[in-house]
Amino acid sequence: MESEDFCAVCLIGGDLLCCDRCPKVFHLSCHVPPLLSFPSGDWVCSLCRDSVLPEVEYDCENERTSGEHAHSQGLPACDQRKCERLTLLILSNILSAPFHEPVSPLARHYYQIIKRPMDLSVIRAKLNKRNSQHYHSPDQFIADVSLMFRNCAKFNYPDSEVAQAGRSLEVFFLSQLREVFPDRAFPVAEDDSDSDEYDEAYRAAVGGFPWPERREQCHRKRKRRNSLKSRRTPLLKPCERNANVDLV
Repeated sequence: MESEDFCAVCLIGGDLLCCDRCPKVFHLSCHVPPLLSFPSGDWVCSLCRDSVLPEVEYDCENERTSGEHAHSQGLPACDQRKCERLTLLILSNILSAPFHEPVSPLARHYYQIIKRPMDLSVIRAKLNKRNSQHYHSPDQFIADVSLMFRNCAKFNYPDSEVAQAGRSLEVFFLSQLREVFPDRAFPVAEDDSDSDEYDEAYRAAVGGFPWPERREQCHRKRKRRNSLKSRRTPLLKPCERNANVDLV
């Protein structure tokens, strides 16, 4: 099986960890949960690992349980793995690029309109059991993902690239949610935004989101498996983000 050349999350090359069951590769910090070091044996990513009876344990899981009581509050281990899998599924979808990080504080009117911002970096942080706002149930996790999509729909023009990406990504998420939690029904989230009504002039300026291209850093890409063919990495031309973009 030939592995991909770029991280499934950030689409950049470099030191990448290969999954032994699928072509996807990840930076340690891009994977969910983030890993501490390259494993020495066979390894499978969260997308391929059995959430109920995991074949491998990640080093970060050893660390996060070592300082915790066995019955500490938080997501049960199985639900934790399922929510991590859903998060990685979203992050690995090219349409999720506008949702990876918070909207810039310099964005005109965004934080006047959106009073409860949400993005995937916040969701990832709340999946960490050491976080004081760690999720206690899958419902809380799903509520945050739904809030992220509602914010996107509220702020952006319906026909903008980001709004369309948000709608498609939400459909994808709901389909994956049914597969990951087949025996559970979750309440439909209502629009609980506390922002005031606003004029069309306050919407984001039309500019087009700078969708990421698959690009590699200037050092050679290293993969864990020695059996994989080594490929040279071209120099990365620095990218500059466009300041006038659709916002989530």
